[in-house]
Amino acid sequence: MRLIPYYISAMLMVLFYASCNSHQSSKGTEKDIIAEFDGEAIYASEINTIIKQELYDELCRIHEIKKKALEQLINVKLLQKEANKKQMTYQEYIDDYVNAQIEQFGIDSLLKRYRLESITEFRGKSIYSVAVDSPTGKATRSFHLKGTIVNNLLDSLKRNKKITQYLYPPKSPRVDLDNLHTYYRGNLKSEVSVIIISDFDCESCINAHTLYNSIYEKYKDKVKFGYIHYSTMPTFAEIASDAANKQNKFWEFQDSLYAYRGYIDSTAVFKIAQNMSMDINKFQNDIASNDGKKAIENTINQLVLLGVYATPTLIINGRLIVDSNSKEEICHLIDEELSK
Repeated sequence: MRLIPYYISAMLMVLFYASCNSHQSSKGTEKDIIAEFDGEAIYASEINTIIKQELYDELCRIHEIKKKALEQLINVKLLQKEANKKQMTYQEYIDDYVNAQIEQFGIDSLLKRYRLESITEFRGKSIYSVAVDSPTGKATRSFHLKGTIVNNLLDSLKRNKKITQYLYPPKSPRVDLDNLHTYYRGNLKSEVSVIIISDFDCESCINAHTLYNSIYEKYKDKVKFGYIHYSTMPTFAEIASDAANKQNKFWEFQDSLYAYRGYIDSTAVFKIAQNMSMDINKFQNDIASNDGKKAIENTINQLVLLGVYATPTLIINGRLIVDSNSKEEICHLIDEELSK
């Protein structure tokens, strides 16, 4: 019953989202009159402007429901495929696998292996920890153990399967990049843009840097690529890279920063600058200048207001992709935008 409001919302969202996406090619949609009084018209575009954030939030909630449903569907299909190999039904296969594990290792051993010394139970907003050897725990522990065994089986199946998901979050109406301090390269005239919001000190960003560079190499003639700094506050590495940009060496400099292993201090930064044959006096003066620092700080503050909460984040033509490490999925989305 809890999903019913979302199904209703989904229908409304689809209608609205379709109209939002189509208004660029069909101007009539936004000019539709939805009410009149005293000869004055109220247009659909006026309503859309007022509630666009609420509609986006609803779309995000629907997306989360879809993500969970997709994950569950993948799990079911994986298990069904294994069941088919043994000519069993879905439930027969699960029961057979769980029973085989219990016969081979024993319940007590499996409870220890999966650290099920206690069971977490919920009632309302309260959380309770129940010992597995208590009367309550003994009555339900077999179900918890079964669930854990099946989840472990699914993890092992997924490790041996290539699973690619093409379910993306909705485009945010709030992402306006015009006033953000962004460094660009690639095809600057392209209508398709890929913006990387990243942090030199973020482990996920460091790990993703090579991936993002490979995507740039693949699409640099077709797509406009941008980079935006995002951290709790402007860092020395960010300020130094902005100074490098004033000598047209931002991209080489940021590559060196991501490749650097260790704390990025002034010694590391100036060594990189010297290796790149930069004008050290100008570089030092630009670091000391407040212009770059203010631009980075203002952008960080704007990103918070835009709803960006993590790094790395990609913005592909207005669509936020948070911490994706799948080249195939990112390229699929870029190809979709290029085909429009």
